[in-house]
Amino acid sequence: MIKKKVLVLAYMVSPYRGSEYSVAWNFLTYMSKYCELTVLFGASGSHMGDVDDLQHYLTKNTVPGVNFIPVIPSQFANRLNLLNRNGWLPYTFYMAYRMWHRGVYKIASELVKKQEFDLIHYLGPIGYREPGYLWKLGLPYVWGPIGGANNVPRCLIPALPTMDKIKLTFRAVANWLQLRFSFNLRQALSHSDVLLTATSENQQIFLKIHDKESYYIPENGIVGSISLDRIKFQDLQAIHLIWIGSIEARKALKILVEALAKCPEARKFVVHVAGDGPLRPSMELKVRDAGLESIFVWHGQIPRDKLKELISKCHLHIVTSVSEGNPTTIWEAMENGVPTLTIDHCGMHDTITQNFGIKLPLADYSQVVNSLSQRLEELAKQPMQLSEMAERVVGEAPKYHWDLRPDFFLDRYDEAIQNSRKRFNAK
Repeated sequence: MIKKKVLVLAYMVSPYRGSEYSVAWNFLTYMSKYCELTVLFGASGSHMGDVDDLQHYLTKNTVPGVNFIPVIPSQFANRLNLLNRNGWLPYTFYMAYRMWHRGVYKIASELVKKQEFDLIHYLGPIGYREPGYLWKLGLPYVWGPIGGANNVPRCLIPALPTMDKIKLTFRAVANWLQLRFSFNLRQALSHSDVLLTATSENQQIFLKIHDKESYYIPENGIVGSISLDRIKFQDLQAIHLIWIGSIEARKALKILVEALAKCPEARKFVVHVAGDGPLRPSMELKVRDAGLESIFVWHGQIPRDKLKELISKCHLHIVTSVSEGNPTTIWEAMENGVPTLTIDHCGMHDTITQNFGIKLPLADYSQVVNSLSQRLEELAKQPMQLSEMAERVVGEAPKYHWDLRPDFFLDRYDEAIQNSRKRFNAK
């Protein structure tokens, strides 16, 4: 098999981190078996230009078939982003990020002069807001999976602190304007020979607003061997719940705390919170005020291997986010046979089914809290439901494994090349 030569843009990539970093890392490690990949990236650490983690990894390890090229931001972009890094003015990141994309385009332009590439794949981040400039290079072009076109449902806005309500209102307005009037977005979409969307909701939005067809595919999937620790169901003295993520407004840990405060069976649970963030002090106070301090375990930020071990010991994974793509934690839970309870929206709507998880209807805020409380009470009274769901997770999980993804991407690459030829011949 002749391997395709693919120029990949992945802003964030790391073998050590989750979320967007792991999206790129999993893609590269799997697709490198079938393609020769040249990867332009901008961060393997917390901020733009922090590339030391990946560089250090590559001094001791190789990724056959992958050539990593760091794109370091200009001094001016760094100065702009300094305000964001220090937490003074977060929105300066977007100005710096656009400048970084100009640097990417400059480097990519030189690369395509010296090397032959079959196509370009703008892989990540999944947000659609910054389309970049690589579509200008005239090669077959794949973009995605992309997301971020959806807004927080109005019914869930009460979950947010006042300042975040203002921010997300501003974001909704910006979303509406950018989706309809961004020239760069329109150009990138029109030059995308294949568009991939991370959720069915985003798929519908781009079809409705831009009449642009796309393939729905979650940005991440399962990478490890699928297993289930059945011993944990032998003596269910306590049901262990796990909530994972940054403790910030969008992740809405508040919903779980308020639901437990209403649940008569709350003492039968142990709640593991894996993550840290700006709202942790206020959430800890809310837990104490609700009299739930004895059932909460605050783990903070923990290494990924320790996190997977913790997940495997838990009985139920909880997602309370008011806005998401497809949380990486869903796949990590599936990998360990742990069912997920979530609000029925975003990527969770597409991935989780009532067969091997629990989806709460998207309703007004108080109904969501009450529904979560009632489901937890039901599980406390009938805990073996969790064992049955766990077995079904193990049965369903293989269809979400990364082993199945390369064929999908290779087919899309062939399609992009064909579509590019048609587009070129039509001029």
